[in-house]
Amino acid sequence: MEFGAHSYDGVAYCYDELASLYSLGRIEMSKQSQIGSLSPTERVLFAGVGRGRDAIAAARCGVAVTAIDLSPIMLGRFSRGLEREALRAEAIEGDVASHHPELLYDTVVAHYFLNLFEIDRAAAMLSILCRLVRPGGRLIFADFAPGEGGTAARWITEAYFRPVNWVAWAFGFCALHPIPDYPDLIERAGARIRTVSRFPVIPGLANPAYQSVVAERIG
Repeated sequence: MEFGAHSYDGVAYCYDELASLYSLGRIEMSKQSQIGSLSPTERVLFAGVGRGRDAIAAARCGVAVTAIDLSPIMLGRFSRGLEREALRAEAIEGDVASHHPELLYDTVVAHYFLNLFEIDRAAAMLSILCRLVRPGGRLIFADFAPGEGGTAARWITEAYFRPVNWVAWAFGFCALHPIPDYPDLIERAGARIRTVSRFPVIPGLANPAYQSVVAERIG
């Protein structure tokens, strides 16, 4: 199954800024939330790294970072960010589905990456990411969170998520899909959830929200 369909070259100059504006900073907050849990002894893959502020933060902590993205412009911005701080990381232009490292990673990070694909392809990609992690290693990703509560919560979440999904689809940046059922996809991939943290867009209101998920590869 080929996955190399969504390049973000056209919005590389403003993607992070648009995401911050739309989410009131919660997207970046969710992406940065697990950086402190990464150890300098770990080998960490960032799939679909984009401009890579989270990967740069990990490199700043001494983590051995490998970053993959289809967009050469995104990777160029990531590399310049590293250079400004005299940091080092391996940057690979390409499809993570075609990545075959000599050693499996301790952790794979895939923030706002699985939501590029419709559900079956997201499940297949999650299985690929899981196979890149050593047994007992971690999968970390941030994404839109499902509604928390009853029917009203689902309506609020859908009203927030669906328009941006339509716009991104119209520009060829992602597929049309509902917010994935990540517990089910993670179990199907051969992993189990360890923690889920929610980041509501508006403090004091549970919905809409983003989430940061940490899962562990079982075997």
